[in-house]
Amino acid sequence: MVQLDDTKQLLPTTHDEMHHRGWDRADVILITGDAYVDHPSFGVALIGRWLEKLGYRVAILAQPDWRSVDPFRSLDVPRLFWGITSGCIDSRLNDYASMGHRRQADVYSPGGATDLRPVRPLLTYAARAREAYPQVPIVLGGLEASLRRLVHYDYISDKMMRSVLADAKADLLVFGMGELAIAEIARRLDRGDSIDAMTDIPGTAYRVIRSVTVPSGAVRLPSLTQQAEDKLQVMAAYEQYQQIARPGGRPVVQDQDPGTIVVMPPARPLTAEQLDALYDLPFTRQWHRRYASLGGIAALEPVASSITTHRGCYGGCSFCSIYFHQGKEITSRSIGSLLAEADRIAADPRFRGTISDLGGPTANMYGTTCAAEQPCSRASCVFPSHCTSLHLDFGPLMEMMEAFARWKGGSRGRRHVSVASGIRHDLALHNREYLDLLVRHFLGGHLKVAPEHYCDQVLWLMGKPSFELFREFEGRFDEACRRAGREYYLVPYFISSHPGCTLDDAVKLTEYLVSRNWQPRQVQDFVPVPLTRSTAMYVAGRDEKGRSIHVPSGRREKRLQAALLQYYRDANAKVITEHLRAGDHAQLLKGIQRIWSANRRRRK
Repeated sequence: MVQLDDTKQLLPTTHDEMHHRGWDRADVILITGDAYVDHPSFGVALIGRWLEKLGYRVAILAQPDWRSVDPFRSLDVPRLFWGITSGCIDSRLNDYASMGHRRQADVYSPGGATDLRPVRPLLTYAARAREAYPQVPIVLGGLEASLRRLVHYDYISDKMMRSVLADAKADLLVFGMGELAIAEIARRLDRGDSIDAMTDIPGTAYRVIRSVTVPSGAVRLPSLTQQAEDKLQVMAAYEQYQQIARPGGRPVVQDQDPGTIVVMPPARPLTAEQLDALYDLPFTRQWHRRYASLGGIAALEPVASSITTHRGCYGGCSFCSIYFHQGKEITSRSIGSLLAEADRIAADPRFRGTISDLGGPTANMYGTTCAAEQPCSRASCVFPSHCTSLHLDFGPLMEMMEAFARWKGGSRGRRHVSVASGIRHDLALHNREYLDLLVRHFLGGHLKVAPEHYCDQVLWLMGKPSFELFREFEGRFDEACRRAGREYYLVPYFISSHPGCTLDDAVKLTEYLVSRNWQPRQVQDFVPVPLTRSTAMYVAGRDEKGRSIHVPSGRREKRLQAALLQYYRDANAKVITEHLRAGDHAQLLKGIQRIWSANRRRRK
């Protein structure tokens, strides 16, 4: 990838780059466990550019060597605060696979290097920042801080853990997307306010220390000790928090044993105008030039030419944490802002002719709205039934897609636009014209969808619709392909070892896959991510109604369920054969063996 030579277009990362801008110091220094990539899909760039827009001098300290305090002094003392993030994804997920194995590459580090960040970056970076300049406030943020803002289960250590705010001994934690909270923190510090006095900012959490008090009306959640000693309290804590974790809700207080934290209600979402302004900022959409000789940053490649159309997701899937991070209210960018970003991407010499993704957490939620006057406590607006306040107007989505169809057509076929982030298939059933438009203009041969499982009792625990709706969608998709004269395919996503999924359920899914000769590549073994209902079920061994459920937690069963989903792989032949023979599944085994033979012939 060709890189710009003028680092002035990037936020400064060294003292020399700061001097090149004429700075003697930065107002804010953002420390990240990822390499510095100046792209709106990378949170540290998004927050950095946002603060820059507000008039602050922002520098980036990317992947500092935590073994010494010296790198944390390399940019001198920040005038206002340190902002610390572990990176784009939770560091435990980045470092470890679902069964506890260390990952072989870190896609957010140059050349995939796996030794450029500490084990728990938020804690380590906070300790070094405090050592470097003890008087400077420390603010945690990013996805990991957001998901681990409360007592939570850590699947690597297999135990309940304190909030990262308590462990890191930071001054504040920002959760959610963060722009409004971080702007308010910067504004107050700039006018001389004490960081200890910032106990009323939505989207933040703070420690109860010194003269800081717990706000009146706060809801007390089960403490670390209570949850560690009684696993049912993990589900209780989840249910309590889910009911009030919305803008305008009540604060929560939780004992960390030792220590106590207060978590304020989430910040309101950005308005559409603010979201436009954020994505209109001058991102270079590239990594820092110093990474070119180190192999680049692999995580940039799939998103380099992508466009985010909106924020939020009201799907409320049990295993997903988007609701607790982005919120369930949809905020959509204007068509003008989206087209302007497409023009900027297309004008770049590195552009290869394709906008790789036009979407958000769920592509076909763009433009949909809620008619309720006050935020409600439902985790999902579409499960188990559609909320009467959900306004499923496909007009804005269709208008946006038609605008992009004209945009790419105006280049005489030299430009392409894909919807690669996936759609919600149950929503797509509400509008035939949407599916026709999607097939005609926005697919490159396949469409990602997420039925997740075949058995309805497992889907219910996942917060997903019945498999019958997927069958209906598949028929509608095939009809749309015929009308468009296209031969496109669905790429279904499935999850193995979700709480409540027995080996019998896993075999039933495999039977369906074999009957269709589907050989899914998009498979995920369940990972207990903090702040999700599925993780509460995993730890408690109960569903939300208190009923006992089977939890696949042993490595042997998890491996077997994952193998059954990818039954076609030779590496899984032994374990599958042993299980199916022991369970009297002779017909299924014969079908799989025929597929193994056919695959081997094709490889020859």
